[in-house]
This record gives sequence, C-alpha cells and structure tokens, in this order.
Amino acid sequence: MFDSYLPIAIMIVAATLFAAGTLIASWIAGLVKGSRTSKEVYECGMPLLDEAEKRVSVRYYLVVLLFVLFDAEALLLFPIAAAFREALKDPMMGIKAFMELAIFILVLLIGFIYLFKKGAFRWE
Repeated sequence: MFDSYLPIAIMIVAATLFAAGTLIASWIAGLVKGSRTSKEVYECGMPLLDEAEKRVSVRYYLVVLLFVLFDAEALLLFPIAAAFREALKDPMMGIKAFMELAIFILVLLIGFIYLFKKGAFRWE
C-alpha cells in the first residue's frame, strides 16, 4: 500500500526542496547594497510629489467598482452569448442557460443600482 503513495511523497519532497532552494537563491542574490538613489522611490522616472499614505476619496473606489462591473460583463457576457446558440439545440439546456444568464445579468444590475444610488454616475 505504501508503494502507491511513494510517487506522491517524492513529488511533495521535490516541490518543497525546489521552493526552498528558489527562496534561498533569491535571498542570496538579493543581498546587494544599493546607493541612496537606487533605493529612492520613483514612478515612471519622475520623483514622487506626494507621500504614499495620502488619503484617497471614496469616489475613487466607486469608479473602480464600476470598472470591475463593466469588465466582468464584457468578459463573461460575450462567451456566454456565443455558447447560448449551442445550448438552444436542447430545450432543457436552453432554459438552464437562459436562467444562468438571467441570474448573471441580475447580479450585474444589482451592482449598477448600488452604484447609481451612491452617485458614481454623476461626474463633477
């Protein structure tokens, strides 16, 4: 019985040794003493104008949520619509696919209603 688990045990040991070896090698390779300019934080070659702990408006997060909703819709709605034609060949599969699509659109609609009530669509 132990013989059947031997390849799994060898794989776990090999994966652990590889991960540990990779971490140790990157730690050794990262022991480079840098200068003051190499440790200075910059973005796109420009020095920072503000500190990193600057407070961000809640409106930013609403816009991010809006982007995620639109992105999820575009990412998933087109493949579902393309596969929907194949699902229509079987009546029961077509009903199931339609219900799944309706639930997906309902979840997106709830997100849009939430953002609308929070005023994310009002640009100032």
